[in-house]
Amino acid sequence: MNPENKKYILENIGKKPVKEIASFLHMKERVIRRFLEKERPAKDPKDLKAVAAPQLKDTKANYFNILAIALIIIVGSAAYSNTFHSPFQFDDEWNIVNNPDIKNLSNLRAIFNFMPTRFITDLSLAINYHFGRNNVLGYHLFNLLVHLSAAIMVWWLVILTLQTPALRDKKIAGHSCLIAFFTALIFVSHPVQTQGVTYIIQRAASLAALFYISALAFYVKSRLLQHEEGRSHSRLFFYALSFIALILAMFSKEMTITLPLMILLYEVCFFREEGIDWKRVIPFLMTLIIIPITMVATKSVNFGEMRLSAQEGPGISPFNYLITQFRVIVTYLRLLLVPVNQNLDYDYSVSKTLFDIPTLSSLILLAVILIIAVRMFRKYRLISFGIFFFLLTLIPESSVIPIKDVIFEHRLYLPMVGYAIFLVSAAYYIFENKGIKPAIIILSIAGISYSMLTYSRNFIWKNEFTLWDDAVRKSPNKARPLNNRGKVYQDKGDIDQALSDYNKAIELNSEYADAYNNRGNAYTQKDNFDQALSDYNKAIELNPKYVDAYSNRGNAYTQKGNPDQGISDCNKAIEINPKYADAYSNRGIAYIKKSNFDQAISDCNKAIGINPKHADAYNNRGNAYINKGNFDQAISDCNKAIGINPKHADAYNNRGRAYVQKGNLDQSISDYNKAIEANPKHTDAYNNRGNAYTQTGNIDQALSDYNKAIEINPEYASSYSNRGAAYLGKGNFDQSISDCNKAIEINPKLAGAYSNRGNACMNKGNIDQALSDYNKAIEFDPKDANVYNNRAAAYLKKGNLDQSISDYNKAIELNHEYVDAYNNRAVAYFNKEQYVKSWEDVHSAQALGRKANPEFIEALKKASGREL
Repeated sequence: MNPENKKYILENIGKKPVKEIASFLHMKERVIRRFLEKERPAKDPKDLKAVAAPQLKDTKANYFNILAIALIIIVGSAAYSNTFHSPFQFDDEWNIVNNPDIKNLSNLRAIFNFMPTRFITDLSLAINYHFGRNNVLGYHLFNLLVHLSAAIMVWWLVILTLQTPALRDKKIAGHSCLIAFFTALIFVSHPVQTQGVTYIIQRAASLAALFYISALAFYVKSRLLQHEEGRSHSRLFFYALSFIALILAMFSKEMTITLPLMILLYEVCFFREEGIDWKRVIPFLMTLIIIPITMVATKSVNFGEMRLSAQEGPGISPFNYLITQFRVIVTYLRLLLVPVNQNLDYDYSVSKTLFDIPTLSSLILLAVILIIAVRMFRKYRLISFGIFFFLLTLIPESSVIPIKDVIFEHRLYLPMVGYAIFLVSAAYYIFENKGIKPAIIILSIAGISYSMLTYSRNFIWKNEFTLWDDAVRKSPNKARPLNNRGKVYQDKGDIDQALSDYNKAIELNSEYADAYNNRGNAYTQKDNFDQALSDYNKAIELNPKYVDAYSNRGNAYTQKGNPDQGISDCNKAIEINPKYADAYSNRGIAYIKKSNFDQAISDCNKAIGINPKHADAYNNRGNAYINKGNFDQAISDCNKAIGINPKHADAYNNRGRAYVQKGNLDQSISDYNKAIEANPKHTDAYNNRGNAYTQTGNIDQALSDYNKAIEINPEYASSYSNRGAAYLGKGNFDQSISDCNKAIEINPKLAGAYSNRGNACMNKGNIDQALSDYNKAIEFDPKDANVYNNRAAAYLKKGNLDQSISDYNKAIELNHEYVDAYNNRAVAYFNKEQYVKSWEDVHSAQALGRKANPEFIEALKKASGREL
């Protein structure tokens, strides 16, 4: 040990902790203590105290730091304790729920290709999905863990910073534990951080920040170890960790591109007295090319922004974006200092010129802040560094690279480190000469207040409606919040309120493709297909590659009765995006309409292969299986759809249809009840429940359901037709005919309405009209065995036995177990005196469990001269 070091130790022991002396001299603590024991044996009791006091101080500091970390974790956890069940929001749908690329953890290539410069973020989402599927709890716990870890790394970075050559001899270094604790407390508790923590997909910001802070801290630790003897392995270890953390940061989110510059800034701020270590800095500076090269190589030059259809208007020039950011940064400063009126979706105008008063005054304010930071640098270096950190970390998203949304609160997640350092160090220096207790009180109040505001703000995120209703109230003249609130209303079944919001959104921005697409979906739900198609056309005109609009327009065409055009549109959507599950599912519906059930099942299989949690695809496949007569498989698929979405009204409705076919009317009615509970305006469920009640003989309840369906949708032709059949069952033939007339007026190709009207006419004795109606019914649905059976009965009454038998033959061909057709054909053969064939049909009916009319059997015995 050289004489200068010995002198320094002897002069400062008892004044400074051993740890601080060791850090200053770049020596190990045990070396200093061994020297003291050897150099100054206990000649004087004061010497023992001199050695023991710093050790006691070190122990107290360690206990305080443990308590500090515990408090950071407790405060952070408490502030976000009401977020664990907040649903997926906004971009979560596209990035997580409907993102097939993260659904297979073993397919790392797909995860990487989805958004290469956010591979680490997407990998973390894939891990969440692998273990918890779409259970939001796991995602929120992960986000909170990242946030707490980032806060702890902020604490450690401040501890290390106060040990650097520029600060370790300063008075502030003696309060390093408190400075670090309050900096981390502000960081973990500030309500602006909610968007980076509670908003699941913005773990991109928090995860990138964690690695960013870690890389800087590891670098500083490596730098501090540089002059310590025998610590070369530790230096290399932390240097390597810093590099690894840098790579992880750069593949978490693009805004971490400033990290190499931050390391250089840190060297200038805290190590320049002993000289910048360019050998250590230059390798980091070379990593500046990683993100640009990755983006060019993978053609992901959109910075991961959302698809074009989410945009509200034309692009922003780099210059206009830059001068707008002057105002945005001032808004950020206001949010940091006074975090009230937070908003997910700010209505922020773009600056057109530098010389309007708000833009110019913002630029001047920022210039003054920067000048002050430079002027304060020598005396108040930590304050200056906080300001520099804040401004530097804002550059990627607040400079000349235009992003369609000029302001988002989650962009403050990393710059919050700079603000926290500035606030805490400024509070310290203000009260430095008066004692730090006032600073402790003020910062404690700030931390508690921020935590309470964070907890309160998180209630806004409890569901989609509270989030977007809050945004609409704060940005009433912006289209996107209205559009997104409209989507929430639509999902809840309040179509009229949804349309009102969509109309306002389009009024505010006539070029907003999403609003047209969503309004088209609302009109489709109201069966207003012409208006829906008009809106889809407009959405596609605004964005020719809008896959959602093509798929939805295809669905509208299918429901309007043009499945060929529906298939064409779905094909276009699939051509644009071969991994778009919705398009396969909707094309499956179109194939069902064309009675191509095998192809429908194939398309639904593809949708499920892309997204194994696609409830609609399971439901649609179940529908196809119903039409194929595979009711058990249909029930299985509907069960899966309901398992994924317990409020899937269509799945309950289709399962009810399957149970009807299996003869389980009670279970079918139960499912229709659940469908109506999930969607009180589900006309099909009311209509189908009416049919089930008709089969149970509860005609009055059936009529009530048909009336409800018609009340909800006065243009619902099937309900008029079915109500006509119910009135027929009650013997009210005129009302039956009236309802069937209305059904035919609405839908001239509705076979069931012609069939039911024909039955009513038969009962009124109008055989010719009945035959005319049966002919029409067969024209539109040539595979309905019942209509052939009924037309055969009409021909039988007119004495046209050959035509009657021909129709019975067709009915039996379509349904080999049609007992009534066998018995009725037996009567026709009897009238033609073809008794052998008549007996054959009687035997066929009996084999199926139905005996013929005893009087008819007696007549047949007598006429044929034989016994049964």
